[in-house]
Amino acid sequence: MDEYNQPYLDFLEIWNVWITRASIVIIVVGISISLYYFFKRATTSDPKEKHDYINDNEINMFWQSMLIVTIGIGLWLNVSFPETVKEAMIYLFVRLFVTASFTTIFALIFNSLIKVYYPFLVEKRLNKLRHKPRVNPENGNKMKLVSEDEEDEYLTNEQIEEEAMHAVDYDVWLDEETGYKKIEKYDGSSLAVECPSCGYRTLRVENEEIIRTATVEQEGELLNYYKCSYCGHRERRTVITNKLREAPKV
Repeated sequence: MDEYNQPYLDFLEIWNVWITRASIVIIVVGISISLYYFFKRATTSDPKEKHDYINDNEINMFWQSMLIVTIGIGLWLNVSFPETVKEAMIYLFVRLFVTASFTTIFALIFNSLIKVYYPFLVEKRLNKLRHKPRVNPENGNKMKLVSEDEEDEYLTNEQIEEEAMHAVDYDVWLDEETGYKKIEKYDGSSLAVECPSCGYRTLRVENEEIIRTATVEQEGELLNYYKCSYCGHRERRTVITNKLREAPKV
């Protein structure tokens, strides 16, 4: 290599050193995010708290972690073959472009896997946690999950109305020996349904409009606005809610 290229070779040496260091730091950060999540999940013993933590964080955490790790690996691969770019700086830009292209492709693949297919696995785990037998903290007795037909007996009128509007869903756990009860609240709009356009379970309620409020005499009516987080499909669905068992207290 002639002396004319020596400044470029000096720059390339420094570039390789700093990009290697940066890639290691980025990969460590990405892995650390996953490790923190797993630690927090493992140390959360209450089934309801663990359910909410997984529901609120797992999918986004995996996406962020995999995206950061993918970028770090892309940078590391970019400096793994220094001999290919020593002849001229143009080869360095070509290698950067190729690395960025492949990193983007892998990021899109991970995005599809994590945000489209992975929610099926998360939903199964959430259902197991939601129906895992609860224990009375006062005496250690196993508690029974009250059926949908019987749970209104243990809910307030406000809670019954919330369920009727499909805004939330309540689970009532009862210690039949002592009468101790535990009421758990779940977001009714957080559950996804199958999208008629793409077929994935990524259709969620984006907005809700009350057409008619439920009373003791008549059923309620809601207009739910759905949006698919995968293909962008939008639609509206009318939902008929049950009559109230008792009039709300003023």
